[in-house]
Amino acid sequence: MQSADLFARLSTVHRPDCALFEDGPVPKPAPDPEEVARLVGSSEAAAYAEACRPVFEDLRRVIGQLAGLMILAQLTRSTEVADLSELSSCRARWESSGERLAALSAPAALTAHLEQISAAHVFCGRALGTFSLIRPSRDNDDLFDDIARHVRRAYAHLRAVTSEKAGLEMVDLTHACCSCGR
Repeated sequence: MQSADLFARLSTVHRPDCALFEDGPVPKPAPDPEEVARLVGSSEAAAYAEACRPVFEDLRRVIGQLAGLMILAQLTRSTEVADLSELSSCRARWESSGERLAALSAPAALTAHLEQISAAHVFCGRALGTFSLIRPSRDNDDLFDDIARHVRRAYAHLRAVTSEKAGLEMVDLTHACCSCGR
């Protein structure tokens, strides 16, 4: 695709704040670990799926917490969100998931799956880092937008590896805030 065609497509399909403009791998569906294990009869794939569940669950919770904290910060215009114990516990859960993620070893057929979960972790970290930039003496709307983009991107990566069979299911955040759709 030529660059002019790509520009036209991106400028008409994606809004300027689209999460797909962020750096990093693009969210794309990855193989279901349970299905791969069934097809190839691999105990290695089954072990990966089992070890992956707690990481997935932690990241799913982190994304939900980040979305809630972002909405709280936006609606109240409070800069104190960065000091809440809920954000600290979210960060601790994110760090814990990172340790488990580092210990995961995916069989070759599931490398794309692990890459998507890793990308979700990275974007959660970016959102967490952006909370620390919120200041009382400035307009923080651009930071709220950044947090929203990072959370949407993390959600997209985690959704790409959702697998009912493997016990990796998402919560729909489409209407996380009924007044603004964020």
